Amino acid sequence: KKSSSIGVAFYRYDDNYIKYLKQYIESSINKSSSLLMVDSYNSQATQNAQIEMLLQKNVNILAVNLVDKSQAQNIIDKISIRNMPILFFNREPSLEAMNSYDKVWYIGGKSEEAGNSQGRVIIESWKKRANWDKNQDGKIQAVIIKGSLNDNDTINRTEYMKKYIASNNIKLHILSEISVSSRDASSKAMETLIDKYGSKIEYIICNNDYLALGALDALRKFGYNNSSRMLNYIPIVGIDGIPECLKEIENYGIFATVLQNPSAQAEALSSVSKNLINGRSPLDGTHLNFYNNKYITIPYIPITRSNLDTAVKIYK
Repeated sequence: KKSSSIGVAFYRYDDNYIKYLKQYIESSINKSSSLLMVDSYNSQATQNAQIEMLLQKNVNILAVNLVDKSQAQNIIDKISIRNMPILFFNREPSLEAMNSYDKVWYIGGKSEEAGNSQGRVIIESWKKRANWDKNQDGKIQAVIIKGSLNDNDTINRTEYMKKYIASNNIKLHILSEISVSSRDASSKAMETLIDKYGSKIEYIICNNDYLALGALDALRKFGYNNSSRMLNYIPIVGIDGIPECLKEIENYGIFATVLQNPSAQAEALSSVSKNLINGRSPLDGTHLNFYNNKYITIPYIPITRSNLDTAVKIYK
């Protein structure tokens, strides 16, 4: 008989990364706990209703993969009156919301670290490949494709990527910096930018892998990134490490991404949940660490063809 239960609300099951994270959570959560999982279908209203349902089922702890990160405070207000622990995961709430309740924590990557890791893989590749400086001016001529401007991940990933590059005494000459919401929108925007800048573009830097894949769709229409010989090649760098992006790294379409390990994230969620259910401190007996006393961070892993097997093994 299961003595405890954990309610897990995912923002959507059909997200390529969440699909694997869900499988790891199913296999990692303590076997003595019942696991109640729901798909919010990318609707905050649906997720709110599902949280009410999970509360009515008297779960011992609630783990929430937010649909809308700005709604974290409303969820905290609803659950805190029950004095129940909350674990947000994968989609990062604001520190202000997190500090409003003493029994709420976040498990996942920090957007600042994602930006730093992306900056690092750009700098390392730039220094190793003199021929990628097409006009030999010592500056990276780049297009930056961002996600929603209202999303803190967008802001932090972009800001910290730029800071990392600047801290290494490399100048980033931004040809264009745009915000789009989907792979298709990224592709259409990139077609316009190729018409305008063409081979002047030395890097395409994207906030996430879906935007990176959209940029690749556009490049291939113009004959770029189709060959392992690196002819007509513009390096694309994303963030997330979804399987589709890994396949394109193998195919020389995308140069690099920054992976957040779904296995490590699920194991952390399992360990912290077990501790909280048994009345222990969240990190008791683990090798995890806090950031700002609220964030249990999972490191990002820069992925290129040279260490692609690392990412592939994680998903297997």
